Amino acid sequence: MNIATNLASDARMAGVNYFDSEDYMIYILRRATSNKQDILLESDEHGELILLSSRGEYFADPNHLELFCTLPVTQIRVTVLKPNDSRLPDEKEFGRNIDELMWQAAFYASDGRLMDGCYRDDMVEIRHWPNLIRLPHTINTVRILALLTRHPTSISFAKRLLKIDAEEIYQVYSAARCAGLTRIINRTPEEPRLKPHRNQTLLSALLAKVAGL
Repeated sequence: MNIATNLASDARMAGVNYFDSEDYMIYILRRATSNKQDILLESDEHGELILLSSRGEYFADPNHLELFCTLPVTQIRVTVLKPNDSRLPDEKEFGRNIDELMWQAAFYASDGRLMDGCYRDDMVEIRHWPNLIRLPHTINTVRILALLTRHPTSISFAKRLLKIDAEEIYQVYSAARCAGLTRIINRTPEEPRLKPHRNQTLLSALLAKVAGL
C-alpha cells in the first residue's frame, strides 16, 4: 500500500467507529452465499438458522434472530448441508429472502457503527428499497433511503443535510450495503474473495481427537 493510499484510508477512518464484519454472523453468511453453500448455523442458547444459498432463502426463528446476528462468530457452529441432508427444509416450504437476512445481520451487528469496507465519504446510490415492513429500521431510515435514491451523495453530507446522528446513518448504510441495495459511485468497492465453509462437524471431531491425545 503506497503513502497516498494510506493517507486516504486514514482520512476515511478518522473519528469513525467501525466494526469488523468477520466478528459476526455476517461473515458466515457471506462465505456461504459467495460459494453457493447451504449451511446450518447453531447456537447453544438461540437455536438454529438454515441458509439455503441454492434457493436464495433462509429459515430461522424470528424471536432469536437479533441475538444470532450479534453473537461472536466463535459462538456459532456451522455445518455444510449436503443435498440429501434430512435437516434441509422440504421443497414445498418457503423461507424468507436472503437479502432480508443480510440487512438484519448488518443492522443488528452495527449498533451505530460503520461496517468495514464502508466509508463516510462514499458517494452512495440506493438502487432499490428493502421491505421495511419486515425489517428493523431506525426512525429516519425512510428519509435516508429517499435521499440516496433521488440524489446520490456522500454519507457524511447526507448526515449534515438530514440533520441526524452519524450512528443512525452508519447503521442504515451498513445494512443496505450488506443487503446489496447500494451502488458506490466514487470508487470501486473492495470485495474480498471468501473461502467456502468446511464441514465443522468433521473438523470438531478431529480437534477433539487431537485434544484427547
